[in-house]
Amino acid sequence: MNLLKGIGKFFAGILVLFGITIYIMSYFGAYAVSNFPILEKDINDYSLNQISQQGSMDIEQFRQYCNTKPNDENCKFLNQNPIVEQVRKEIEEFSYYGGAMRVIGIIIFILGSLLFILCSNLIDGLRQTSLMAFIGSVFSYFYYKYMILGALNSFLPPEISVVIVNWASASINQTVSFILVLIVIFLILTIALYILKHKKKEIKDGS
Repeated sequence: MNLLKGIGKFFAGILVLFGITIYIMSYFGAYAVSNFPILEKDINDYSLNQISQQGSMDIEQFRQYCNTKPNDENCKFLNQNPIVEQVRKEIEEFSYYGGAMRVIGIIIFILGSLLFILCSNLIDGLRQTSLMAFIGSVFSYFYYKYMILGALNSFLPPEISVVIVNWASASINQTVSFILVLIVIFLILTIALYILKHKKKEIKDGS
């Protein structure tokens, strides 16, 4: 029986970690969608810079030129940049999948919590769930804070990295702030449940 409980707790921990990871990832996606105007501006600025370098006008002169001649092909390109529209379409499609990911993350998290409770008891199960969620949140914090931007810069060409850096940084910073809230919540909950467990044990031993 103890072996079965140990196996159950192992899989419960995996479910909780997996659930909290997906849940956090869904928020990162949501922040990326809401921060799209940052990416749109940087793509347009990059395109504007490329066009101005091919001509004799600097960026500000080209902006003024487009105000007077909006029907120019280059000006039309900037006003309805196909790159921006394609990226917008891809990001907006993620809105649906991001919502689905959040629901899936919550369901997996709850299943892990129920398995912890089944393998021990209510208070122990909730404490173990909170502890695993705290650990998962800490790992996620270090991943989003120190690794994800570096990974993007390593895998993407420099001309793309320079365009997405502001958008990615804003989304990452918001995600990190959200993770810090989760870390505090799960840490407090873990400590409170640990104290509650020992209080109940003291009362039981005293009786």
